Amino acid sequence: MLGNLPRSRPGTRSEKRGADTAEPVKARAPRKTPPPEPEPSHDPVSGALRGVVGIAGAGLRAADGVTRHVLRRIPRP
Repeated sequence: MLGNLPRSRPGTRSEKRGADTAEPVKARAPRKTPPPEPEPSHDPVSGALRGVVGIAGAGLRAADGVTRHVLRRIPRP
């Protein structure tokens, strides 16, 4: 199981390659901060659309729960 693991640590050069020319490998690159998200618009159309999408999502979640319950009660052959 452990036969596929390297014998030395990753990022270090072997003795055969000449250690004086090797550059150390960085362990992790610095993380960049994600760009800020734009502010949501406050117009009535987008607000109504968000409401409709939320209601539709709740309906789909409820239908999913009912379907799972019904399918669980069906006898298996």
